[in-house]
Amino acid sequence: MQIGFTRRQLERRNASGRWLRLAPRVYDVAPGSLDPRRPLHAAVLSSGGWASHRSAGELLGLFDARPKRPELVVAEGRHPRGIDAVVHQSRSLGPRERTTVDGIACSSVARTLLDLASVVDGATLDDAVSRALTTGQTSLARLDRYLTGSLGGRRRVVALRETVDRHRDRQQLTQSLLEAIVDRAVADGSIPTPHRQLPVVVGAHEFRLDLAWPEAMVFVEADGFAFHSSRRQFQRDRERQNLLVVAGWLPLRYTWAVAMAEPRLIVRQLGKILPGRSRPRALATSGR
Repeated sequence: MQIGFTRRQLERRNASGRWLRLAPRVYDVAPGSLDPRRPLHAAVLSSGGWASHRSAGELLGLFDARPKRPELVVAEGRHPRGIDAVVHQSRSLGPRERTTVDGIACSSVARTLLDLASVVDGATLDDAVSRALTTGQTSLARLDRYLTGSLGGRRRVVALRETVDRHRDRQQLTQSLLEAIVDRAVADGSIPTPHRQLPVVVGAHEFRLDLAWPEAMVFVEADGFAFHSSRRQFQRDRERQNLLVVAGWLPLRYTWAVAMAEPRLIVRQLGKILPGRSRPRALATSGR
């Protein structure tokens, strides 16, 4: 045995409860542990495969609900026995489609999103793609490159491609929707008229704010962090916002989902915040 124990010794430890057999050739030497990922880890080790589909999505933070049974992917032709798991077979799982999460072999973010496209509904896939982009685990450009490769399962490729394309368009659509919401609120007297594309100088930096009320030092923008092309752009956006906050500006960022489902919430929040933050124009617009 690789760990230096005979089969009899392993059986005795398992029978006594000191160890717990989780899968063929895999034993839990600390069975009192509460780590919920142990069954998945054991199945991965025993099968020689990788966590995949919903199990990989949960490991990577793209999917909330842990599946009732671990989901794995193994090389085509392999048939692991005695494993309490849903086992998928794949003709190919290249080096760039594999990673590890806390020591557990796992399919990559891009491959996991592709696999999820075959087992979850559109709304769940949309949320998973959004989380992957938001956290900087991937980008639209990287997903584009991945999807243009030679991939099997045309239906899941089409589903993921459609979801990626929706995300590509959504930032511009969100900003347009926010402008429409604000314009209606201005027209009915709920909030004052904003400045559009307002230039603001903070130290050595000049920024333009999409919709801003300089007298209150409040600005509204589409929450487009899920659409940037790289982790570097994500970081620059955070740094920009921090500089503006330090200079006294209050950012209000709204997602597509909020703008679509709760436009009145946006108007209520602006109506409550703007009057209490009014200040002289000269102070508000300098940003210095």
